[in-house]
Amino acid sequence: MSGFLVRLVLLTGVWLLALGAVSLGDVVIGLILSGGLLWLLGYHHSSRTPHVVFGRVIHFVPFFIAAIRQIAVGTIDVSAVILGLREATPAYVAVPIRDRTPNGVAVTTWLTTLIPGSALIEIDDEEEIMLFHVFDVADPELFLTSLDDFYERYQRKVFP
Repeated sequence: MSGFLVRLVLLTGVWLLALGAVSLGDVVIGLILSGGLLWLLGYHHSSRTPHVVFGRVIHFVPFFIAAIRQIAVGTIDVSAVILGLREATPAYVAVPIRDRTPNGVAVTTWLTTLIPGSALIEIDDEEEIMLFHVFDVADPELFLTSLDDFYERYQRKVFP
């Protein structure tokens, strides 16, 4: 049960990343949405040891900081295009799911959609890809590599 609670708190933290101001109502809504998502994905029970859960909590701090950084960089990039400082190169980018768990796919798509300039279009289970529309991506391979790097460096340790 403690694994579920840790996941619930961590996903609620990701939800709160998207909000400009945090109130008690925002936390309640985040807990409801996160709990519903975890329940739907079948994460309402856990066989995780306390050591694994503690490791995920510890690794959440760098994950959170890196996510905030990604959101800030996305905001600056989109602002530069909107202000006419540079041209946008929109594209659809197919990102392989690889060894992400369903929970990992949910967090990757949620966080990538929180970053200004990128949005999830669909998850194709047959092709095992996540399709994103990216507002400004001159090199789709660079976008793919950055998502994979973020997953390996930060997300896998918290949300595999």
